[in-house]
Amino acid sequence: MTTTKSTARPDVAPVPSTAPTARKRFRLRSPGSVVVSIVIAAYVLISVLPVLTIILGSLKTTQQIVGDPLGLPNPIQFDNYIRGWNGVAVGESMSTYFLNTTVFSAAAVLASIVAGTMAAYAIARKTGFFAALFERYFVILYALPFLAVIIPLFSVTGTLGLRSNPLGIGLVFAAGWLPLTVTLMYAFFASFPLDVIEAAKTDGASEFRIFWTIAVPMSKSAILSNLLLAFIYAWNNLSHTLPLLVDPKSTTVAPGLLLFSAQYSVDLGAQLAGMVISIVPLVLAYALLHKHIMESFKVGSFR
Repeated sequence: MTTTKSTARPDVAPVPSTAPTARKRFRLRSPGSVVVSIVIAAYVLISVLPVLTIILGSLKTTQQIVGDPLGLPNPIQFDNYIRGWNGVAVGESMSTYFLNTTVFSAAAVLASIVAGTMAAYAIARKTGFFAALFERYFVILYALPFLAVIIPLFSVTGTLGLRSNPLGIGLVFAAGWLPLTVTLMYAFFASFPLDVIEAAKTDGASEFRIFWTIAVPMSKSAILSNLLLAFIYAWNNLSHTLPLLVDPKSTTVAPGLLLFSAQYSVDLGAQLAGMVISIVPLVLAYALLHKHIMESFKVGSFR
């Protein structure tokens, strides 16, 4: 009779199993993480509910919206989008509003981004009392309430012939948005690598060439993020467009949606459908620039 010897070596420790134990799999989370999860879930719910209400309301009648805001449309009212695009009798169609808003937003965004980026770079490149003074001056300008200048703006735009002109009022909005652009871009240029600029100056490059060929390409993400922010505020603007674009043919999207609400009646279905139509350009713009927005969070990483 033969006996088999054990091949196990007593001097070698057994390899621990890498499979997760039941205790690790079902480990209770700490109270702090549970509270954070609840807060995040509540915030997401609060953020999603208004958007969900608008989308559902755009497919329902006014009676259904008032009676059951979060209920499913029954039947689905696709004609709300037709009325929302055609507009009301006293106003223009949504196509006119889109054209005016595009002109207004393009003028506002391009003027504020180009001028603001150049001003921020110039202030960041200088040192001393006046550079700090200009930087704080733009911060104070942004903090100035719009109601303090609306009456002078109404008078000045009428004198210059800019009232009821989407292009002219867009430039007026750009002047008001300029301080924020300067403040945000200054934070980026303040952390810009100076050795790159000094190397370019050693090669004989002018300050203007350094700005356009080095500073602008390297700050593309920050510029595009500020561009998207300015576009969102310009597209949804009411503070400038409502009092300064008096002619109905010059009205933009945001004031045009208010025309669906009369003194004794309101077409909520068409108004909400118009809102859904109006946010499509914003969603597309965010989808295109999302990558650059994430990269812009690295502002200050040069230091």
